[in-house]
Amino acid sequence: MFKGLQKVTLIDFPGVIAATVFTGGCNFRCPWCHNWGLVDPGSVREAPDIEESEILEYLDSRAGRIGGVCVTGGEPTLHGIKLVPFFEKLKQRGLKVKLDTNGYEPEILQMYIRRGVIDYIAMDIKNTFQKYAPTAGLSGLDLTRIERSIAVIRTSGLPHTFRTTVVPGMVDRDEIGEFEQIAGETVVIQGYRDILQEMLVEAERRG
Repeated sequence: MFKGLQKVTLIDFPGVIAATVFTGGCNFRCPWCHNWGLVDPGSVREAPDIEESEILEYLDSRAGRIGGVCVTGGEPTLHGIKLVPFFEKLKQRGLKVKLDTNGYEPEILQMYIRRGVIDYIAMDIKNTFQKYAPTAGLSGLDLTRIERSIAVIRTSGLPHTFRTTVVPGMVDRDEIGEFEQIAGETVVIQGYRDILQEMLVEAERRG
Protein backbone atom coordinates (compact mmCIF):
# COMPACT_ATOMS: atom_id res chain seq x y z
CA MET A 1 0.00 0.00 0.00
CA PHE A 2 2.80 2.43 0.90
CA LYS A 3 5.28 3.34 -1.81
CA GLY A 4 7.44 6.04 -0.34
CA LEU A 5 8.29 8.46 2.42
CA GLN A 6 9.50 12.03 2.06
CA LYS A 7 10.97 12.66 5.47
CA VAL A 8 10.47 16.41 5.74
CA THR A 9 8.38 18.93 3.84
CA LEU A 10 7.83 22.58 4.68
CA ILE A 11 5.40 23.24 1.81
CA ASP A 12 2.95 20.32 1.51
CA PHE A 13 1.00 20.88 4.76
CA PRO A 14 0.18 24.56 5.39
CA GLY A 15 1.60 25.72 8.70
CA VAL A 16 2.95 22.29 9.66
CA ILE A 17 6.41 20.73 9.45
CA ALA A 18 5.43 17.38 8.00
CA ALA A 19 6.48 14.13 6.42
CA THR A 20 4.78 12.87 3.26
CA VAL A 21 3.68 9.28 2.73
CA PHE A 22 2.92 8.03 -0.79
CA THR A 23 0.38 5.30 -1.50
CA GLY A 24 0.32 3.19 -4.67
CA GLY A 25 -2.41 2.91 -7.28
CA CYS A 26 -4.75 5.48 -8.82
CA ASN A 27 -8.19 5.44 -10.45
CA PHE A 28 -7.15 8.22 -12.87
CA ARG A 29 -4.74 7.97 -15.77
CA CYS A 30 -3.79 11.60 -16.35
CA PRO A 31 -1.72 11.59 -19.57
CA TRP A 32 0.78 14.11 -18.18
CA CYS A 33 1.41 12.15 -14.96
CA HIS A 34 5.14 11.77 -14.28
CA ASN A 35 4.63 9.15 -11.60
CA TRP A 36 3.37 5.99 -13.28
CA GLY A 37 5.29 3.90 -10.77
CA LEU A 38 2.89 5.14 -8.10
CA VAL A 39 -0.17 4.99 -10.34
CA ASP A 40 0.22 1.72 -12.24
CA PRO A 41 1.49 -1.30 -10.27
CA GLY A 42 3.76 -3.46 -12.41
CA SER A 43 5.02 -0.58 -14.50
CA VAL A 44 8.69 -0.50 -15.45
CA ARG A 45 9.45 2.29 -12.99
CA GLU A 46 7.33 0.95 -10.16
CA ALA A 47 8.37 2.36 -6.80
CA PRO A 48 9.35 -0.24 -4.18
CA ASP A 49 7.07 -0.94 -1.22
CA ILE A 50 7.78 0.59 2.17
CA GLU A 51 6.48 -0.96 5.39
CA GLU A 52 4.17 0.91 7.73
CA SER A 53 6.50 0.01 10.60
CA GLU A 54 9.37 1.83 8.89
CA ILE A 55 7.23 4.95 8.51
CA LEU A 56 6.12 4.88 12.15
CA GLU A 57 9.64 4.21 13.38
CA TYR A 58 10.89 7.27 11.53
CA LEU A 59 8.06 9.43 12.87
CA ASP A 60 8.74 8.24 16.42
CA SER A 61 12.40 9.18 15.99
CA ARG A 62 11.31 12.72 15.06
CA ALA A 63 8.70 13.17 17.79
CA GLY A 64 8.34 16.83 18.65
CA ARG A 65 9.90 17.94 15.38
CA ILE A 66 7.46 16.53 12.81
CA GLY A 67 3.96 17.88 13.42
CA GLY A 68 1.97 16.16 10.70
CA VAL A 69 1.84 13.70 7.84
CA CYS A 70 0.62 14.29 4.29
CA VAL A 71 -0.88 11.15 2.77
CA THR A 72 -0.82 11.35 -1.01
CA GLY A 73 -0.42 9.09 -4.02
CA GLY A 74 -1.31 7.73 -6.35
CA GLU A 75 -4.77 8.06 -4.85
CA PRO A 76 -5.05 7.28 -1.13
CA THR A 77 -8.84 6.85 -1.09
CA LEU A 78 -8.49 3.72 -3.24
CA HIS A 79 -7.32 1.99 -0.06
CA GLY A 80 -10.56 2.89 1.69
CA ILE A 81 -10.97 1.69 5.25
CA LYS A 82 -7.58 -0.06 5.16
CA LEU A 83 -5.95 3.35 5.69
CA VAL A 84 -7.96 4.10 8.83
CA PRO A 85 -5.72 2.15 11.27
CA PHE A 86 -2.69 4.00 9.89
CA PHE A 87 -4.44 7.34 10.29
CA GLU A 88 -5.38 6.37 13.85
CA LYS A 89 -1.77 5.52 14.69
CA LEU A 90 -0.72 8.94 13.43
CA LYS A 91 -3.40 10.65 15.51
CA GLN A 92 -2.37 8.65 18.60
CA ARG A 93 1.09 10.14 18.17
CA GLY A 94 -0.36 13.64 18.19
CA LEU A 95 0.26 14.14 14.47
CA LYS A 96 -2.07 16.04 12.18
CA VAL A 97 -3.11 14.23 9.00
CA LYS A 98 -3.48 15.87 5.58
CA LEU A 99 -5.13 13.90 2.77
CA ASP A 100 -4.45 14.61 -0.90
CA THR A 101 -7.15 13.32 -3.25
CA ASN A 102 -8.54 13.52 -6.76
CA GLY A 103 -12.06 13.52 -5.31
CA TYR A 104 -13.37 10.47 -7.15
CA GLU A 105 -14.37 8.56 -4.01
CA PRO A 106 -16.75 10.88 -2.11
CA GLU A 107 -18.07 8.12 0.17
CA ILE A 108 -14.55 7.28 1.33
CA LEU A 109 -13.84 10.96 1.97
CA GLN A 110 -17.04 11.20 4.01
CA MET A 111 -16.07 8.10 6.00
CA TYR A 112 -12.65 9.52 6.89
CA ILE A 113 -14.23 12.80 7.97
CA ARG A 114 -16.89 11.10 10.12
CA ARG A 115 -14.26 8.97 11.83
CA GLY A 116 -12.23 12.07 12.64
CA VAL A 117 -8.99 10.65 11.25
CA ILE A 118 -8.02 13.53 8.95
CA ASP A 119 -7.39 17.20 9.70
CA TYR A 120 -6.86 18.79 6.28
CA ILE A 121 -7.92 17.93 2.72
CA ALA A 122 -6.38 19.01 -0.58
CA MET A 123 -8.38 18.09 -3.68
CA ASP A 124 -7.16 18.40 -7.25
CA ILE A 125 -9.47 20.04 -9.77
CA LYS A 126 -8.16 18.43 -12.94
CA ASN A 127 -9.75 20.68 -15.57
CA THR A 128 -12.97 22.30 -16.71
CA PHE A 129 -15.85 19.82 -16.76
CA GLN A 130 -15.78 19.82 -20.57
CA LYS A 131 -12.19 18.53 -20.50
CA TYR A 132 -12.22 16.58 -17.25
CA ALA A 133 -12.52 13.07 -18.73
CA PRO A 134 -9.57 13.28 -21.16
CA THR A 135 -7.46 15.00 -18.51
CA ALA A 136 -8.22 12.22 -16.01
CA GLY A 137 -7.78 9.58 -18.71
CA LEU A 138 -11.25 8.09 -18.11
CA SER A 139 -13.76 7.97 -20.95
CA GLY A 140 -16.67 7.12 -18.63
CA LEU A 141 -15.83 9.57 -15.88
CA ASP A 142 -18.77 10.43 -13.61
CA LEU A 143 -18.61 14.16 -12.90
CA THR A 144 -21.22 13.89 -10.16
CA ARG A 145 -18.62 12.10 -8.02
CA ILE A 146 -16.36 15.14 -8.34
CA GLU A 147 -19.24 17.45 -7.44
CA ARG A 148 -20.15 15.33 -4.41
CA SER A 149 -16.58 15.34 -3.13
CA ILE A 150 -16.42 19.12 -3.44
CA ALA A 151 -19.65 19.39 -1.44
CA VAL A 152 -18.38 16.93 1.19
CA ILE A 153 -15.16 18.89 1.61
CA ARG A 154 -16.79 22.32 1.71
CA THR A 155 -19.29 21.24 4.38
CA SER A 156 -16.79 19.20 6.43
CA GLY A 157 -15.64 22.06 8.63
CA LEU A 158 -12.06 21.00 7.95
CA PRO A 159 -9.43 23.33 6.51
CA HIS A 160 -8.96 22.49 2.86
CA THR A 161 -7.52 23.54 -0.48
CA PHE A 162 -8.72 23.05 -4.02
CA ARG A 163 -5.83 23.12 -6.45
CA THR A 164 -4.88 22.51 -10.06
CA THR A 165 -1.74 21.85 -12.06
CA VAL A 166 -1.22 23.93 -15.18
CA VAL A 167 -0.04 21.73 -18.06
CA PRO A 168 0.64 23.56 -21.36
CA GLY A 169 -1.77 22.44 -24.05
CA MET A 170 -4.06 20.62 -21.64
CA VAL A 171 -4.75 22.60 -18.47
CA ASP A 172 -4.73 26.31 -19.23
CA ARG A 173 -4.04 29.09 -16.74
CA ASP A 174 -6.65 31.34 -18.37
CA GLU A 175 -9.38 28.85 -17.44
CA ILE A 176 -8.77 29.09 -13.69
CA GLY A 177 -11.98 31.10 -13.36
CA GLU A 178 -13.96 28.08 -14.57
CA PHE A 179 -12.14 25.85 -12.09
CA GLU A 180 -13.17 28.20 -9.31
CA GLN A 181 -16.79 28.01 -10.44
CA ILE A 182 -16.54 24.21 -10.10
CA ALA A 183 -14.96 24.40 -6.64
CA GLY A 184 -17.04 27.34 -5.45
CA GLU A 185 -13.93 29.04 -4.08
CA THR A 186 -10.34 29.94 -4.89
CA VAL A 187 -8.28 27.29 -6.69
CA VAL A 188 -4.54 27.26 -6.02
CA ILE A 189 -2.18 26.79 -8.97
CA GLN A 190 0.66 24.35 -8.32
CA GLY A 191 3.61 23.02 -10.26
CA TYR A 192 4.12 19.31 -10.77
CA ARG A 193 6.99 17.18 -9.50
CA ASP A 194 8.48 13.83 -10.48
CA ILE A 195 7.54 12.17 -7.21
CA LEU A 196 8.60 8.73 -8.39
CA GLN A 197 12.14 9.89 -9.07
CA GLU A 198 12.30 11.30 -5.55
CA MET A 199 11.11 7.96 -4.15
CA LEU A 200 13.61 5.94 -6.18
CA VAL A 201 16.46 8.15 -4.98
CA GLU A 202 15.32 7.75 -1.38
CA ALA A 203 14.98 3.95 -1.79
CA GLU A 204 18.50 3.77 -3.21
CA ARG A 205 19.79 5.82 -0.31
CA ARG A 206 18.14 3.43 2.17
CA GLY A 207 19.86 0.53 0.37
